[in-house]
Amino acid sequence: MEKTDYELIRAVGAGDHWAFEQLVKKYQNALFSFVCRYLGERPAAEDIVQEVFLSLYRTAFRFEARARVSTWLFRIAYNLSMNEIKRRERSLQCKGVFQDLLAAEASQSPLSSIEAREWQKDLMTALNQLPEKQKAALLLRVNEGLSYAEIGEVLSVSIASTESLIFRARTRLRQLLKRK
Repeated sequence: MEKTDYELIRAVGAGDHWAFEQLVKKYQNALFSFVCRYLGERPAAEDIVQEVFLSLYRTAFRFEARARVSTWLFRIAYNLSMNEIKRRERSLQCKGVFQDLLAAEASQSPLSSIEAREWQKDLMTALNQLPEKQKAALLLRVNEGLSYAEIGEVLSVSIASTESLIFRARTRLRQLLKRK
C-alpha cells in the first residue's frame, strides 16, 4: 500500500529514512527542473535541490498540513533560488524553458531546427527580462503545472495576484517577442 505524502512527511519527521527516499524520488526531478530553469544553471540547481531535501529532512517534524507537500517543497526551492539570485547579483541565463520545443526541434529539418533554436534564444532573452515573481509564476504554471493556488502559496501572494502575475508575464513576453 502506497503512503500519502502527508504520511511520508510525518514518517520523515520521526526519522524514517525510507520515507525520505520516497519523497526524494517523487519530487527531485520536478524541483530540479524548476530550479534549473529559474536559475539557468545546472550545478547551482543541483546544489539548491540538495538543500531543499536537507531542509525537508531537518524540518519535516514541523510540517503543518495547511498546504500540499509539493507546494511546501516548491516554496523552499523558490526561497533558496531567490537567495542564490540575491547572493550573486547577476543576470539570469535560463536554458530550456519549454522542453517540448526541444523535442519538436529534433524531428525538424535543419533549417527549421536553426529557426527553433533562434526562437528559443529569443524566448529565453525575453523571459529573463521579466520581473522575478512574474518569471517564477509563469515557470511554475507552464513547466510544473501548479495550480494558481499552489503558485500563490509558493510565492506568498493571493490567487488574484498569481493570476495577475501570469497574465502580465504572458503579455510582456508577447510584446518582447513581437519586437524580434
